[in-house]
Amino acid sequence: MRQLIVTAISSCCLIQAAHANHPLVTDDTSTQGNSNQQVELNTDWLRQDDIHSHVANFTYSYGLLQNLDVYVNPPLTVSHPSGINDIALGLKWRLLEVDNFSLGLKPELTFPSGDPNQGLGHGDSSMSLTLIGSYQSDSWAFSGNLAAYYNRYRLLSDQQANRTIVWRASVAALYAINPKWSLAFDAGIVSNTERASDTSGDRHASSNPGYILSGVIYSPNPNLDLDAGIKFGLGCGACASQTQRQVGLGVTWRF
Repeated sequence: MRQLIVTAISSCCLIQAAHANHPLVTDDTSTQGNSNQQVELNTDWLRQDDIHSHVANFTYSYGLLQNLDVYVNPPLTVSHPSGINDIALGLKWRLLEVDNFSLGLKPELTFPSGDPNQGLGHGDSSMSLTLIGSYQSDSWAFSGNLAAYYNRYRLLSDQQANRTIVWRASVAALYAINPKWSLAFDAGIVSNTERASDTSGDRHASSNPGYILSGVIYSPNPNLDLDAGIKFGLGCGACASQTQRQVGLGVTWRF
């Protein structure tokens, strides 16, 4: 059971992360620009009941065009059982810009680099597609995401326990206090990954887990961000995949 919970937490964390700028879950339509690069390093501590886990992420992004990025993300579980998870490779394309509004698409493939027997990956390739909308208004920046995930699992136990298709809907707001300090707010809902919720008589187990998040970003210069955030799970208290609390730190460098 403990192994199932660890696997479910890892899957839910990967789904919600979506490689947005830490500490946010919701991504925006911003891209690096032609030939520009970005490196993100972040780490998060998660708690689900009496299960505590520690994960880390490294994301490298490269601007293929002014409005098109390619990125790679090899996530890592630091706590036991430790090891690399499934590596993700994706594109972010800002396809529409009208005044302060923009629209983007982000397709992503994940490769079975983690060990599913240790709860470190699915053991098979998966894919996702995220629709992104962003709007800028003075000191405020708003974004919304609609994402669909097609997850494949190698282990029969994972196939029986988890749904193949899941979704996420989320919104975020950034408020720039001044050029160096910004406040981050994020909220969303993710479809329940557990197949058991279809037949469970528990109202909470059959619901979809949500979250709220707040954070702060410090930018000592335009190319460097330092961030911290805390996220709380909402509803679905009986879900094995529901992370009740997550605290994280990160650094982003553009060059």
